[in-house]
Amino acid sequence: MARQRVCEDFSMTLEKIRDYCQIASTISRKHGTRDGLTFLIGEKLSLVYLQLKNERNKLKFLYTGNLSENKKNPALKKNKSLQISYTLTINENYRGVFEQVDHLEKAIDLFVDEIKRSFTLQSIQDYLGSFPRLAFKEDLITGVVDFSNESPLMTSQDIFSEVEDILIVNEMHSLFI
Repeated sequence: MARQRVCEDFSMTLEKIRDYCQIASTISRKHGTRDGLTFLIGEKLSLVYLQLKNERNKLKFLYTGNLSENKKNPALKKNKSLQISYTLTINENYRGVFEQVDHLEKAIDLFVDEIKRSFTLQSIQDYLGSFPRLAFKEDLITGVVDFSNESPLMTSQDIFSEVEDILIVNEMHSLFI
């Protein structure tokens, strides 16, 4: 389900982002700023942000981080054709990933600009400071919590999901500085 929604949001346009911001403003007027930001940041932006992180992770180990170390490596010094072949192969095989990263980075920038136009920076920081759960990952709309004695304890998957949410929200703070 989340994968399908990620694919839908990959075609993010300025018009779609503005529509989301309008919906979030309407939600804010009816149910409060937190609910509006939960829709906008916790559901829509965080989904695109997570997709960007996943695409960047695909590219993470393709290139070594320190080019000066490559120049000192005798095997690489002697085999320039291997270096060129490797670079061409990466560019050919990962072209789609590079394009997705570029598109998603632009979508994030558009999202952040429009969110800043729609909500005060203080409201955004307060929302992110509360370390909300990311709504696209769970069905938070129902809000039903079973406090009976038969309620299962948190699973390890629940804990990992919550930790992941905290880390993502912490990273998203830097988008709204």
